[in-house]
Amino acid sequence: MKFTFYNPTRVYFGIGEFERMGELAARMGNKCLLVIGQGSAERLGFLKRAEDMLADAGVNYAVFRGIESNPHLETCVEAARLAIEQKCDFVLALGGGSVMDACKAIAVGFYDPDNLWDYINHGQEKVTPVKQALPIMVVPTLAATGSEMDPGAVITRWETREKCVIWSSALFPKISLIDPALTVSVPLDYTMDGVFDMAVHVMESYFNGDQEAVLQGRLIEGCLLTVFTEGKKLYSDPENVKLREKVQWPSSLALSGFFTAGRDGNSPVHQLEHVLSARWDISHGRGLALIMPRWMWYVLPTNPAPFANFARNVMQLSSKGNDLEDAQAGVRALCDWLDSVGLFLTLDDFKIPAGELDAAAADCLRLYDRGQGVIGGVKPLSLEDVHAIYLMCEMRDFMR
Repeated sequence: MKFTFYNPTRVYFGIGEFERMGELAARMGNKCLLVIGQGSAERLGFLKRAEDMLADAGVNYAVFRGIESNPHLETCVEAARLAIEQKCDFVLALGGGSVMDACKAIAVGFYDPDNLWDYINHGQEKVTPVKQALPIMVVPTLAATGSEMDPGAVITRWETREKCVIWSSALFPKISLIDPALTVSVPLDYTMDGVFDMAVHVMESYFNGDQEAVLQGRLIEGCLLTVFTEGKKLYSDPENVKLREKVQWPSSLALSGFFTAGRDGNSPVHQLEHVLSARWDISHGRGLALIMPRWMWYVLPTNPAPFANFARNVMQLSSKGNDLEDAQAGVRALCDWLDSVGLFLTLDDFKIPAGELDAAAADCLRLYDRGQGVIGGVKPLSLEDVHAIYLMCEMRDFMR
């Protein structure tokens, strides 16, 4: 087991911490590009509060509105040009994962807006390395993506429906101001999308990573047990700020490297989902809920052990004495959990036509096979495998 663990993000966490935004922003610079999504931050009064705190702290700002739920490259370039025009010296994200991801792309685009796509890994022969980026501060309003403590972002080139990753240590937020009270107003469906999104971030490493990294495995099991238990309570009591707090911190830690350092592993479920959300603009968390149990069922015969451990240690099932049977029972239990929070879905829920899945599978291999001809993971996935998993998404009874 070899790894380098590095996370320079300074986190301010707790109910009521939003009130420190002006004070903390003043440590970042003199003028920020304040970036929000498509209306909720303004409608709920968060933007006005942020503007007032910045003004009181003597921080100048320019507001950029309109980041999409799957942030578009073209929008990020537009925002970067505004930051250049306004002579901003840092970027401030006020929103969910899409806004935080967009700010990372904007921070890079500030120095090279014409070529931003070259810094994003979309299967090209050579990815342009990030050598400089504006400093980033984030104030998340949703528990989901973990973008508040990681150095990556997922950006969609809308013109070609390609959704791909930019990743650089230069993109760690300098400050993450995490106030769970800001998430109470998030609609229930988006809340649960986020809960499952944070779970999948560590599930990928749990199933696909180095099984000898046992401490990391136990940490992941504890994270998942917390997320599934507290997430289900939150589904029944979405205005409970203490429950919001209990899922906010696992969200932030999930991609921080703390749980997964030394475990590594590919992220095939994310790769399969990114194609769907790029093509049909669906919610990332719901797309993951669609793909994850089907992927698990399809690949678990290759190596049932980690899936059996998931069943016993996360879903809390009694062992049947057989890894394969335990693994299959774990997928059924996960589907029951998804159903209990409104996330057991099929293609019909997204109006995705099965006839277009062959083209989606081809996109998945083209964008994410890293020149190997397969999508990596516990079971490498060929074009035919990817297509088969997509077709399973038509059925509720795929575990026959």
